[in-house]
Amino acid sequence: MRILLLSHYYWPEVGAPQRRWATLVKHFVERGHQVIVAAPHPHYPHRNRDEFFGSAVGRLRNRVDAKLGGVWEDGELGEKIMRVPYLHSGSSMARQLLDQGVAAVCAVNAIMARMRGRNAPDVVISTTPALPFLFAGDTVSRLLDVPHIAEVRDVWPDLISDLSLVTNAVGKYLPQKATSYMEDSLLPGLLTRTQRRASAVVVTTESFRYLLERRGISAHVVRSGVSRSEVEMGPHDFADSSTTANLLYVGTVGRSQDLSSAIIAAARVPGINLRIVGDGADRSNLIALASTVGAPVEFFGQTTGHDLADHWAWADAGLVSLGDVPAHSLTVPSKLYSLMVRQIPILGIVAGEAAELISANRAGIVAEPGGIDSIVIAMQALVQNIQCPESDARRWVVENASVDVMGAEYERILGMVCA
Repeated sequence: MRILLLSHYYWPEVGAPQRRWATLVKHFVERGHQVIVAAPHPHYPHRNRDEFFGSAVGRLRNRVDAKLGGVWEDGELGEKIMRVPYLHSGSSMARQLLDQGVAAVCAVNAIMARMRGRNAPDVVISTTPALPFLFAGDTVSRLLDVPHIAEVRDVWPDLISDLSLVTNAVGKYLPQKATSYMEDSLLPGLLTRTQRRASAVVVTTESFRYLLERRGISAHVVRSGVSRSEVEMGPHDFADSSTTANLLYVGTVGRSQDLSSAIIAAARVPGINLRIVGDGADRSNLIALASTVGAPVEFFGQTTGHDLADHWAWADAGLVSLGDVPAHSLTVPSKLYSLMVRQIPILGIVAGEAAELISANRAGIVAEPGGIDSIVIAMQALVQNIQCPESDARRWVVENASVDVMGAEYERILGMVCA
């Protein structure tokens, strides 16, 4: 089968969407499928490609076509990558949306120029969190008359109003009535219609699937699971101390994660040491906040390989955090599965399905999103070395969120839409 994937985030970048599709693309290629990826030149979370390749992550990656500036690349997993133009982005939401929009339009143009007729794919898969790529997948599907699988990794369209997406992006240029209409009606309506037109909708949690089904949209769950290499890694080895606890956060440092609550709580808990590894729009604000409240927090840039392994060697527990908005109760961050399979104790500042997974599998401690007192109590428990009973976390991940489970479910969906 010839699979065309449209994504704004892809190798050699690192991050949750990139890890998910590296895992799935490898699975598809190993089973004889041909995979073509349409994605911008690597630049996330930086403004442009040169900044990416000058970063700690970029220096560890192959520079691929940086000198030639070509359209096609050979991916590291046997896939072909069609690189499309993008707009130099920045930390503002408006700039990021423009970047994604430009790349999505360019992806449609490039695909229609190069993949018509006998070069057409058998199926198109579009994946968020870049919303314009969902519309790009819908457009390509209709123009080429092939099935569209709309992968909605986050709780869209609900997050549009929960995060005041339009207001934060262009609120200073438009009247409130206009932004409210776009957030509450126009954009959610467009996204819902696009989801309904898709041959299949893929989500990553059962709770979001239930929500979509109540809207008349049939969805399939393919969790953002773990690769074989993660499953094969040994259990995490952490220090047994009754006086301190080293808590590590690795991932996007953005508004959705609300790491400010963890920082404020850490300032109130003697013995807690918090380390934040990653980049994102909220990083500079969090550094200033940590200094203001006197929190014991260290900040490191996005990294991978041995440097990241060193951070985990330091850690006693891993932090998973989401802000206090309704849609986040339907979200399970992919890093939760990585921590569970390695049996790393978790401090989960989460609600809904993610909190239920931690509690039901005895994988760690849950605190209330946005609830500083609740987070303080959870951190105190870490410092006091309060351990959970024998955990079922690893077994649950292997049975429900490993690459074999993910790949088998995706192949079932591919077979269904291409029948």
